[in-house]
Amino acid sequence: MSKALDGISLKSKIALLIAGFIMFVFFGVQTCVAFGWCSPSYKLALFGYYCVIAFMPPFFMVVFEFLKKKEEVAVELSKKNIFLEHAAKIIRHDMHSGINTYIPRGVSSLQRRLNEKVIEELKIQAPLKLIQDGVRHAQKVYAGVYEFTNLVKQGATLAKKECNVRDALKDYLDLTSYKDQVVLNENLPTLTINEPLFCTAIDNLIRNGLKYNDSKTKVVKVYLEEDFIIVEDNGRGMSQEDFVELSKPYVRKEGQQEGGSGLGLNICTAILDEHKFSITAEKKVGNQETFEADLVRMDEMVAWSPTSYIYNRSNIEKIAKEHNYKGKVISRLSTVGRTKAVIFFQPTDAPICKGTKLKIKIK
Repeated sequence: MSKALDGISLKSKIALLIAGFIMFVFFGVQTCVAFGWCSPSYKLALFGYYCVIAFMPPFFMVVFEFLKKKEEVAVELSKKNIFLEHAAKIIRHDMHSGINTYIPRGVSSLQRRLNEKVIEELKIQAPLKLIQDGVRHAQKVYAGVYEFTNLVKQGATLAKKECNVRDALKDYLDLTSYKDQVVLNENLPTLTINEPLFCTAIDNLIRNGLKYNDSKTKVVKVYLEEDFIIVEDNGRGMSQEDFVELSKPYVRKEGQQEGGSGLGLNICTAILDEHKFSITAEKKVGNQETFEADLVRMDEMVAWSPTSYIYNRSNIEKIAKEHNYKGKVISRLSTVGRTKAVIFFQPTDAPICKGTKLKIKIK
């Protein structure tokens, strides 16, 4: 309620309060008449007219201020939009010339003048490759910026084309330093999307999964599950409530050590929303490594005293479930009583057991 009243002057807030009080009295009197709690008379009818008349001045005062404020905001946005459109024009045309024309031509010209022998003598193979990779990376970033600035224009719509999600992401991530930490499943679908913006959104989710990660081996998996594209990491984990809160602009977790602007998730959700896709988060609990370490200690105790430390299989399976263990639990009956079991484990290439599972609904 307090946010709804933001930007309204004190005078209008008081007028709104008076209008509300008048209508409360009016409806109270009408209720009494309707239920026969007081006899209807011309005085009560007259009182009702007075209430309606008294309600109008404060109500129209609030409406007038609202319309005035709306006009001021529209003028302010119009001014800012002129600067935004000018910046977009610079990016779309002037930056395009440098990134997609002059620099690539300069690199090609340089390569034509340097044969392999000269390149080897000068030992400039690595610098040349860095320049080429840098240009390619800048062109990919520019493609995303181009699509963003295109949406600034009034009446603009998102340009989409059919492309394979795995191929698009693989090409987008090819020049990143973290490409080896990302597993792209073969089952990713072919969708009608704006490739640069869609890849920007997924890349943001991937970078978050690696950045806010406390595992020794950081990894993010991208795969298809029914009607969802899943972006799954083995980091700290984020619930749906956390995701909704952190998707707001400039919002970051209190005490967070990693740097950031608090805009990444907000931009990501905006891009997916523009594609008519929705996204939800699911925090996964449990840790396969912890469970396996527990089993190692149990095996050690069994070896030390087989008659004292033999574990009931159902209890072990319960612990495995609590840890969200995805490996294969192997057991054999003990020689004592044959009602207990000694438990061993065999890890498998299982899904990540802790972290965040982001589900992007595509249908």
